[in-house]
Amino acid sequence: MFLKPSLIVQDITTIDRAALKAQGIRGFIFDLDNTIMAPHTGALEERIETWLVLLQAEGFKCLVLSNNKKAEYCQLAEKVLNIPVLSHAAKPRRAMFRKALEMIGLSAREVAMVGDRPLTDIWVGQRMGAYTILVDPLIKLQERRLFKVLRGLERLFVQGG
Repeated sequence: MFLKPSLIVQDITTIDRAALKAQGIRGFIFDLDNTIMAPHTGALEERIETWLVLLQAEGFKCLVLSNNKKAEYCQLAEKVLNIPVLSHAAKPRRAMFRKALEMIGLSAREVAMVGDRPLTDIWVGQRMGAYTILVDPLIKLQERRLFKVLRGLERLFVQGG
């Protein structure tokens, strides 16, 4: 199924880096809001920062691919993360994913696409042939009702109804 991720984890810090490296994964393309950072905060939790530092120290290439259109916010996120951030990605469209692959110099088969949304993050990763990892959103309680309903429907598809 096109929305079924390769792996489902609680958050990025629970991803087994060694297991992915053994499968040939050499890079990560992350969603921004609710995957690495709580939406619209520009702040990074210490545990996530530590995990990202370890990830890069182990030689993984990283990039953030976000549908967020706020240039100032994405520039702030890039500084906080010390990882390139591509905004206006229009996921699940593939154009910016291709640009992300070019920027990190890897093929889709060598990359894990990590995000909290099956209809955007997982779908674009699947369309490109990447390994896909679905994480629980960092902030669930503060989402608008419409997003909670959409997220619930997405999870039904992921889990097969």
